[in-house]
Amino acid sequence: MHSSSLYIYTPAHLLPARLPFLLNRKLQPEVACQEVLLEKLDYEQLGDCATRLQEQGLSTTLHAPYANFNPGSSKKRPRQTSLQITDQSLLLAEKLRARRIVFHPGLTYGADRNELDLWLKNSLSFWPEFLQRAAEFDCTLCIENIYETTPDIFVDLLSAINSPQMGHVFDIGHWNIFATGKLINWLKATAPYLKHLHLHDNHGESDQHLPVGHGYVPFSTLFQWLKSTASHPTITLENHTLPETEQSLKILQQHFPELV
Repeated sequence: MHSSSLYIYTPAHLLPARLPFLLNRKLQPEVACQEVLLEKLDYEQLGDCATRLQEQGLSTTLHAPYANFNPGSSKKRPRQTSLQITDQSLLLAEKLRARRIVFHPGLTYGADRNELDLWLKNSLSFWPEFLQRAAEFDCTLCIENIYETTPDIFVDLLSAINSPQMGHVFDIGHWNIFATGKLINWLKATAPYLKHLHLHDNHGESDQHLPVGHGYVPFSTLFQWLKSTASHPTITLENHTLPETEQSLKILQQHFPELV
């Protein structure tokens, strides 16, 4: 791994204000579009920020909005909304020259087999047009685990799509709350599709986004696996304040000095 693999959580509307800090510290942003609607963002200004970052050899990742997003919905209005969000996210990603776009799956908590099958069927027809667009600016679309108890639905989707333009982003914080199996089993099952990681900690009950090492997430297992695997996912530290990000950076530096 090398320093170009590491990103830190940065709300999209704060990117211009955070830019001097990022440039000074040679840190790359994962531009998160959750707090402000896409249509309220200034794409040109964000594109200028990306240019400044690029001049310093730094790149970006984009986290698409997840409110009202479900690429596997069979209902007309939610599907239309999801298509619109994906379209706008790709336009913004192109401005940002983003290497990855992170999307939530939109599956509900506790989805049963019928729901999963329907979601999979609809998702397979949802993504192809966007994968073609992403390929034009060398960007990878990544699906993140949220409530899913096993990696099976992601393996089913990604093996069926079978595109280098699409992969899995493994969020270990969400895994720690909702998954039922062993961490190593999830990692091995998704390894062929693993493009990106979200690192943050919690105590297994709520999505606290604590600094790495401040909760019960088994990071030692993850770090050991990363050192021994052929997978080379990019990484985002998904802490929501800069002091917490600094704490995570210190831990990461101990295990992967070449990253930080």
